[in-house]
Amino acid sequence: MDKIQQAAQAIKDADALLIGASNGLSIAEGYHIFANNEMFRRQFGDIQQKYGIRSVIEGCFYPYPNEKDRQEFLNRLVQHWVTNYRPSQVMKDLLAVAGDKDYFILTSNADTHLELSGFAPGKVFEVEGTFEDMLHNRPMQDKGQEANAFLNRYHGKRLAILELGIGSRNHLIKLPLMQLAAREPQAVYITLNLAQELYIPNEIAHKSIGLAGDIAVTLQKLKEKLA
Repeated sequence: MDKIQQAAQAIKDADALLIGASNGLSIAEGYHIFANNEMFRRQFGDIQQKYGIRSVIEGCFYPYPNEKDRQEFLNRLVQHWVTNYRPSQVMKDLLAVAGDKDYFILTSNADTHLELSGFAPGKVFEVEGTFEDMLHNRPMQDKGQEANAFLNRYHGKRLAILELGIGSRNHLIKLPLMQLAAREPQAVYITLNLAQELYIPNEIAHKSIGLAGDIAVTLQKLKEKLA
């Protein structure tokens, strides 16, 4: 049985799915907060020329001399990345992989693409808030209580942990997911990432599946195996 088949079987057998998502998932969709790419220059070229910002993440935290220019950047970001967003094939495939299973999602992607693609907002914890939170200066919504309720509900049961595009040294989401996999006896840890970012500690290697490569391609293959 190949790794894709193993992962599909683990998801099929699971009582629930805990999904962790970071930059790699957004990049697979074509949205890259760290890149000075064609999309960034097309959407923010005038602001880049004025202030020298080189990426969306720089634009979000740049010390603008006035609130008007900060609001202009954030307004445009929400317009291009949220309001104008249409669900990508990547998100459609992820929805298909989740199927009708109970799930909960932890993500540091502030773009709300998961919710906009059909995942239930009450089951998505944006752990660093959203672009809209930044625009409207509102506090992020803490869904720690919901996350804990989900984990308590599936404690000791067959939990598939599906990790999407989280860097190997990430402590915000990846570390807690690996720790959870270690202490949950029936958990399976499935991580999707580029080969150089794929990391599975020895302690959970026996219950882990690493799927290296383009997340978009891997999700499509998983969806086909689960169909």
